[in-house]
Amino acid sequence: MKEIDFKSILNPSQYQAVTTTQGPLLVVAGAGTGKTRVIEYRVLNLILSGVKPSSILLLTFTRKAAREMLDRASGHNKLCQQVEGGTFHSFAYKLIKKFRKHLGFQNNISFLDEADSADALHLLATRLGFLDRKLRFPKKDTLRSIISMSINRSQNINSVLEKDYPHFLDLRKDMEELHKAYIDYKINHSVIDYDDMLLYSKFLLEKDAILKEVSSRFTYIMVDEFQDTNKLQAEIVYLLGKIHGNVMVVGDDTQSIYSFRGAYYKNMFDFPKKFTNCKILKLEHNYRSTQPILDVANAVIEGEKEKYTKVLFTVNKNGTKPELNFFKDAQKEADFIAHKIKELYDQGIGLSSMGVLYRSNYNSLPLQLSLSRMDIPFIVYGGIRFIETAHVKDVLSFMKVLQNRDDELAWNRILTMLDGIGPRTAEKIYQSITSKRSLDAAFKEFLPEHKIKPELNRLLKLFQKIKSKELDICEELDLIRDFYFPIMKKKFDDYHVRNDDLRALIQISSEYKTREEFLVDFVALEAPEKSLVGISRKNMDEQPVVLSTIHSAKGLEWEAVFIISLMEGNLPVSYSMEDPESIEEERRLLYVAVTRAKSKLFLSMHNQGQDGGIFSFNRLSRFINEKKVLNRLLIDYNKFEKLEDGYDDFKEIDVNEDEAKVLRKLYDYFEY
Repeated sequence: MKEIDFKSILNPSQYQAVTTTQGPLLVVAGAGTGKTRVIEYRVLNLILSGVKPSSILLLTFTRKAAREMLDRASGHNKLCQQVEGGTFHSFAYKLIKKFRKHLGFQNNISFLDEADSADALHLLATRLGFLDRKLRFPKKDTLRSIISMSINRSQNINSVLEKDYPHFLDLRKDMEELHKAYIDYKINHSVIDYDDMLLYSKFLLEKDAILKEVSSRFTYIMVDEFQDTNKLQAEIVYLLGKIHGNVMVVGDDTQSIYSFRGAYYKNMFDFPKKFTNCKILKLEHNYRSTQPILDVANAVIEGEKEKYTKVLFTVNKNGTKPELNFFKDAQKEADFIAHKIKELYDQGIGLSSMGVLYRSNYNSLPLQLSLSRMDIPFIVYGGIRFIETAHVKDVLSFMKVLQNRDDELAWNRILTMLDGIGPRTAEKIYQSITSKRSLDAAFKEFLPEHKIKPELNRLLKLFQKIKSKELDICEELDLIRDFYFPIMKKKFDDYHVRNDDLRALIQISSEYKTREEFLVDFVALEAPEKSLVGISRKNMDEQPVVLSTIHSAKGLEWEAVFIISLMEGNLPVSYSMEDPESIEEERRLLYVAVTRAKSKLFLSMHNQGQDGGIFSFNRLSRFINEKKVLNRLLIDYNKFEKLEDGYDDFKEIDVNEDEAKVLRKLYDYFEY
């Protein structure tokens, strides 16, 4: 069998991880340090050492990740294809299938996917009479989400409601009753859902005879992305390694950003406690980014309170300092980035080699508009495009009928969202609207209908109020949002999150003088394909710029990265402010974003916000506004715009003055 000189192809830390095959091992792998390479070569090393491929178990979070690692290892030795690799759930499925009689299942087990689970919960809620009450009950997908969070976080229903759905806290007892009914339903019908797979796997592995059998089959366990495991998954890993202790987990505590899915980053710190003879190795040699970018990443994460201290470094010492830019408002920030993308493209960086990252989807709206105006193609990761979300479409429909009274689709959308009005009644009302001179006259014949009278009266008052005053666009939208809010509250269980989107929409609208200009830009934004001005025909298939939430960007990388809207209340997000652990996760989010960049990094914020005609002034994110971070950023004070009256002197700072004075000036500015 062909020998491989691992020392010549791995750095010292990687080599140690690959060749440490006996006993528990925790590999703390910093961003871009080659953890996939470590797993690939460790599998290969085990097989070259005579370990049977079938006795190696590799657990990952996606089939694709497992397949990629094993395919790469198979390129060196075909036996690697026989290694058992897959997700926690796929492993659990095989375990449950083999030992189902120990769970009380005599027949074949059926599985409920997420949609099936939601349907079952809705059925049970109906049977229990919860949907007949006047009190608002969560929708079926929300019910599934709450119960799933409870299991994956190892928390009770009350704790989940307090953190994520405080507006449903009064329904705690009903939710607990529903959960018990759901458990009985699954047992009686011989079905299990995704969460049950983990629960039952843990239950089976806690039986000595089963654990002994599984441990004799899988004598080497490897787990990828251990920082993303929840408490249940970690318990399964501990059980799998309980007898032989040959378990290696790879992860990065400073990239743990999925607590909303149940991920428990402290699993990284608990692992050595579970295995007292555990060896800990750190991977710090980064192969992705330039040193100036890594300097910023190291400075950002230095403030993390609980962590495995590691300092990323690279042999690539060249590269420019990451830039920090400030703008008056969100649209100026977006325009700068769009022009910078065009500039970098002209310099030879492909569009697909550029990524724009942000904390929340609504942060990307101004940029989507700017890129559309410049005909720069883009794709949005981490949710559907802002303009295509139901609540934004709902609000824009009011603007459309104000602009064009004959817009049938917009009227249909508005009318059918009102209580008591279905498609047929909406069509009749629309016919009346088009045949009458005024809305008052159009609605009059429908007012005797008791169910829809208050809704039509409220709608009529909204339009009369808008028509009677000389309002700017954001003031119109603010009135529409006030009208729509109770509808949104009934329509969506996460209305409190969607309300942030509407605030962003109102802020963007302040850039427009007329309703027509505003709507034209949004219609343009819906165009499915765009081409970049100046691209020759041979490059028309150019892949688009990526706009992504930071959560969706983990595991990806770009030559140039822009991180936008770095303000307090945004990153860290406002609802994390009261929870120290949530604040820590927000810091890790920024660290993940910074480490996506290979050679160019641009950070930015905008100073001025607007909500319903009321101006607000933003403060720089606390994670950037630290001396150790600011020292590593390029800040061109000569390019400062006038951010606010009374701060004109800020843009006149001498670039060459003593650094301490510059930083002090910056701190003073953001303390107002």
